[in-house]
Amino acid sequence: MNNPIVMKKILVIVMLLAGFTAGAQSFESTFQQTKTLKLTGKKILSEGTISYTAPDNLAMIYSKPDGDYFIVDGPFLRFDLRGISLDVNTDNNKTVRMQRNAILYGIAGKYEDIAKEMDADCTVSDVKGGKHVVIKMRKPALKSYTGMELDYNAKGRITRMVLEEAGGISTEYLVK
Repeated sequence: MNNPIVMKKILVIVMLLAGFTAGAQSFESTFQQTKTLKLTGKKILSEGTISYTAPDNLAMIYSKPDGDYFIVDGPFLRFDLRGISLDVNTDNNKTVRMQRNAILYGIAGKYEDIAKEMDADCTVSDVKGGKHVVIKMRKPALKSYTGMELDYNAKGRITRMVLEEAGGISTEYLVK
């Protein structure tokens, strides 16, 4: 095929397809969660399975405690965690949308997007076998995260996420 116009069209189509699939990422794994109440030092342990498909589908199904779940399906965030339930369209709730995005961006390795959206400082360190990221919000909202720590393996997959909340609660997720 020596027709330059046809070749340009094919190249444009290939580039568009590459752009659409470049961010495609999905995985399924197990996780352990440790929620620490800093005031009392009490630790609450949980575990389950996590399924993620970029850009905005996440399901955390807990086996301990059995029946708990945390689901992001597009703009919708639904959870039932130890009897506390929420079902919200994040397009209509800025605070919950920012929290949803922080988790999704963290899993996807888009820590710069977290920093931009949440007006935060972001420090990235190369560590043996991956990256360590620390994010500190400049002006944390009362009902939001004050900071995050993210660890990624050499392939860029999330292995650890720590969410720090304004109320002194720290939640660490270890992804196998």
